[in-house]
Amino acid sequence: IALLTALGVTVALVMARAALAPGWILPWVAAVTLLPASEFAVALIQRAVHRIARPRLLSRIDLAGGVPESARTMVIVPTLLASSQDVDDLLEAMEIRYLGNRDPNLFFALLTDFRDAPKETLPDDAALLAYARTAVEALNETYRDDRPCVFYLFHRPRVWNPFERVWMGYERKRGKLEQFNAWLR
Repeated sequence: IALLTALGVTVALVMARAALAPGWILPWVAAVTLLPASEFAVALIQRAVHRIARPRLLSRIDLAGGVPESARTMVIVPTLLASSQDVDDLLEAMEIRYLGNRDPNLFFALLTDFRDAPKETLPDDAALLAYARTAVEALNETYRDDRPCVFYLFHRPRVWNPFERVWMGYERKRGKLEQFNAWLR
């Protein structure tokens, strides 16, 4: 790409010299032709690569017959709990996911933290967590004839973060996922 770009700029400079352009204008010719020359070079290299390297299909799991027992899966949503409306919205979305994917080896969970706070616990934390727990249990009760325990709630307490100087969920989203995977293993 660099060589083709340099070639394009060089051609423009040679043509400017052939047209008897004054010397002070040559740097401007180079600057003006640099971007179009690089765009042309990138397009040319991409076209050549696509002609040389053909795409290959990646291997994938055949789930036409559903998720096999050996590949049981939990669909998780890492999120923050801030209000009962948040809980209602999250559970509605989780229910919609379930209704679109009723495979017996597919489960759904919320991985939750409370919002950052100046203290480890806030007065409304316990009530909000109880509300979320009750809502998940009610959702499981609604679909218990399909199968028991389709929906889960995994919640973490706040920990002190000395860098941000606040109580928060450990490493926020990435921490939720790492701790959840460690717990599953």
